[in-house]
Amino acid sequence: MDRSEALKFLRRKDSILENPAVQNTAVKTGEDGSASDDDENTEDPAKLLIANYKGAIEFLFEIGTWLTYTDDDAQSTRNIIESVVMETILQNYDRSKAIKCLTDDNVSDTMEWLSQMIESPTWRQTIYELAQQPRNEDCPFLSLAMPCIAVKDELIGELISVPLAWNTLEIFLKCVAYILHPLLTADADLIDDDLFLHDIAFLKPVVKSSIQPTVQSLQQQQQYQLDTIVNSDRVDSEVDPNKKRIYQILRHFLDMGCHSEHTYLIIQSVLQCLIRQRKDNSAKRLSWLLESEATRRHRDVSRYSVYFCFARDYPTEVAAMRVILCEQSLVPQHVDVLYESYRAEAPPPVNLIRQPLFIVMLADALFANPERLLSKQQECYAYIYAYASVTVEEVDCDTERRIHLDRSRVSEANKEVLEASRICKHWNNMTGSGVSLRAFRDLPNLLQCLNHRAVAFGVFRFLWVIFRSKRVDFELNLETMKPYCIVVNELASVNPFIRPAILSSVTDLLGSVMEGMEDLSQLEYKRMLVGLLVHLVTCGYVLPTIRTMHSLFDRNRVDVSIARHFVTELLNVAAPPYDVAFMNCFYPLVSHPHIVDGLQAGRNTDLVKEFIGEFLPHGALCAAPRP
Repeated sequence: MDRSEALKFLRRKDSILENPAVQNTAVKTGEDGSASDDDENTEDPAKLLIANYKGAIEFLFEIGTWLTYTDDDAQSTRNIIESVVMETILQNYDRSKAIKCLTDDNVSDTMEWLSQMIESPTWRQTIYELAQQPRNEDCPFLSLAMPCIAVKDELIGELISVPLAWNTLEIFLKCVAYILHPLLTADADLIDDDLFLHDIAFLKPVVKSSIQPTVQSLQQQQQYQLDTIVNSDRVDSEVDPNKKRIYQILRHFLDMGCHSEHTYLIIQSVLQCLIRQRKDNSAKRLSWLLESEATRRHRDVSRYSVYFCFARDYPTEVAAMRVILCEQSLVPQHVDVLYESYRAEAPPPVNLIRQPLFIVMLADALFANPERLLSKQQECYAYIYAYASVTVEEVDCDTERRIHLDRSRVSEANKEVLEASRICKHWNNMTGSGVSLRAFRDLPNLLQCLNHRAVAFGVFRFLWVIFRSKRVDFELNLETMKPYCIVVNELASVNPFIRPAILSSVTDLLGSVMEGMEDLSQLEYKRMLVGLLVHLVTCGYVLPTIRTMHSLFDRNRVDVSIARHFVTELLNVAAPPYDVAFMNCFYPLVSHPHIVDGLQAGRNTDLVKEFIGEFLPHGALCAAPRP
């Protein structure tokens, strides 16, 4: 530091409060220059320090201290002051200036006050919010703060939502250990096969070829948000603290796994080790959920997906599957390779074709896509789809050798898949006002196939597309919507695992605006959708359905007439004695003034009064916060 730089430093406001080492160097340089200069006007370093001292920081500190002493609630005042300072830091943080704290002369002092700073939850939260800003994603100063926080084991739970912390391997592994424990020990009904099927029910491949153009274009045009475990809260979890906590942790787990290719590989490797050690399905479900979420976020994880399938002895089939997953397309020559291999005497492991994305593409090609398939294509897709759904296989995880294989049910399942696929293709290509109910004469055959889980999943994907692509047809002739509603109801009746997905899909339709549809037609259309929700209740999916309708009504996503229709229809199928949980859940919706006031006379009013009369004697027992 030369004399001009030293004087410039000393002229700065409150320079006396700067780093002592830098300050001493500046003063010494200034004094040495003064001693060698005979000019009477030479500036004295000590006088410069005094003249430029404003004491703004000390003044503010004294005011803050005084306020905390004068207020009865000192902590509240302190919180207000800290929040103001925190907001100022978030708005004015300059990473280039923060880096200056990391020079060789300053780093020891920086570490000392940084270790004191992270003792405060407020300042830790400030660091986390700064780290979340894209401009600070590689800030050295904030990166230095993460190991200081991670040293304390009790603070690891805070870092599971801070991506900047995951860049350090040791911290990332601590976060993985922290987050996997509750997920692996959660109740079996929280993270089960039904949750996984609900998650992939709305998985949307990014198709790069012409195999599925209609489905893909429809999905891109419709900007609706469906209820998945990642992008929204499940309404029924709001009243169950344990379920809500597990789903929050699960979202953090998926965020960590999809943060980068490295984090995905590390977590999947850990899960594969757990699968071999635990001999249960908990880790396997987490692995599937992570793979599904990576696909949803357009991450190409195909090489890892095929690697973890115990199929190293089948390099040709592995290569074929990897191309299919990478291209997100049913490439004919590669599908043919899989078809021939799985018809052979020694087929590859079934896990190779149980990739979530591959199953979704097969289901869409067989059921949801109106494009006609060649007979050979349809047989090929149906066989692989059926094989993946019913084959029972046991593999020794240590040697990766097959112990047992049972594919005796593949032939029967294949027939059902082909029959259901034929009917869905036929229905999908019917359009226009000339369509009549006689065109649905094969409805009984389709209903008989729905008992098979694979068919049920494919038909759900088909219905998901139909209810959006045929809105114009429904407006022209609403009677043609009834066969599809019958299929939805039958799905809900015979397949409990698909009920959450049905609820999500119908909820989205109820909350969306039917552009171009006349008001009366739209009202009747939504009343028919309400009938689907009521049927879900009669199937046993009671509390989640009621809470979802209540949530739609509270957020003004449905008209009051629709909510009123739901209440009256449900009371028409329910009768005393009511379960306490049912009354507690349903009462806030039934007793809403807009519901009660709209039912002035008639049998519906009597039903509402009867329900309220049943509730009031039990009100003290079942009173609870509104969901």
